[in-house]
Amino acid sequence: MKRKTLSLAIAALSSTTPETVGIASLKLSAESESSDGWCRLLPAGHFKAVDGRPTDVEGGQWFLDAESGQALVAQLKAQANDTVIDYEHQTLLAEENGQPAPASGWFRDAEWREDGLWIKPKWTPKARDFISNEEYQYLSAVFPYDKETGKPLSIHSAALVNRPGLDGVTAVALRSLTTPVSTDQPPSEEPSMDPVLKAALDALGLDENATPEQVEAAVKELKDKQAAAEGEVAALKAASPGTAPDPAKYVPIAVLKEAHSQIAALSAQGQQNEVDQLIADAKADGRLLPASEAWARDLGKTNVAALKEFLDAAVSIAALKGQQAGHEKPPATNAGQLTEEEKVAARLTGRTEEEYAALKAKA
Repeated sequence: MKRKTLSLAIAALSSTTPETVGIASLKLSAESESSDGWCRLLPAGHFKAVDGRPTDVEGGQWFLDAESGQALVAQLKAQANDTVIDYEHQTLLAEENGQPAPASGWFRDAEWREDGLWIKPKWTPKARDFISNEEYQYLSAVFPYDKETGKPLSIHSAALVNRPGLDGVTAVALRSLTTPVSTDQPPSEEPSMDPVLKAALDALGLDENATPEQVEAAVKELKDKQAAAEGEVAALKAASPGTAPDPAKYVPIAVLKEAHSQIAALSAQGQQNEVDQLIADAKADGRLLPASEAWARDLGKTNVAALKEFLDAAVSIAALKGQQAGHEKPPATNAGQLTEEEKVAARLTGRTEEEYAALKAKA
């Protein structure tokens, strides 16, 4: 079977271009621009330029139906980048004339409607000025097409132009926040709110459905709060330095310092009582040598938790139990032999094992 060869050409819809690229400007019809910012880029059905193009398609017309229109929408939405709208198709001409090709806008949002392919441009500030001043009026598309069927295969770019190639259509216009949406075809998504207006409503604690009365009330409340704050500041500035503060609102510094001192004293006393009890218990059951008592008290003053840890790990010495309970001193043991716990006690008290053994023998 002989494979069909797809024959392609490119149409850029404006009135003038090099002979190597077919150009025709598509001017928007009365239905092709709506107040919500959507614009018709290509019409449905058969269409051609006023200069007779396309001359390389049987019947001399391009053709856009629902199937090919929906395919164009899917391609535009699947692209990683937005599609550019330039001025006078300069994107195509930049390599030839060496001039820059600045964008007038970008678009990704697209949808198919019964009357054609619609897009929602995001205009640059400069382009907005051009359009509002009617220095640019018409939108034009650049697309490759099948020479056998005349169907557009993709959207290369679009452009703002002033020399249309199609008759019976109207100019593009900017979306206005104050103009109600009126279109025969409902948009596929809710119109987005101007970001500056949305930020202002958010600051007032309102949403996009707020009524003018709610906005006015919120602004009045904000102004009242500001006036009250300014009044308080003025009152503070006007008060004389010797004015006594309101005793119901302020506590004298001397009273506050005294309270802090009492709290600190109570805290220190409670800590001292705890240290005394720990040392007394440790001496009673032989976990603390008499020679280590002063060191233990110093440690308890700064770190009660460390003292507890040391005493919990200390091993009771039976000889100390007997001595502190009033019993007769037990026979001396080999003072040079220290247990592991006694070695830990020696290190914690800052003594060598020999010094600790001597203290142990003396005890």
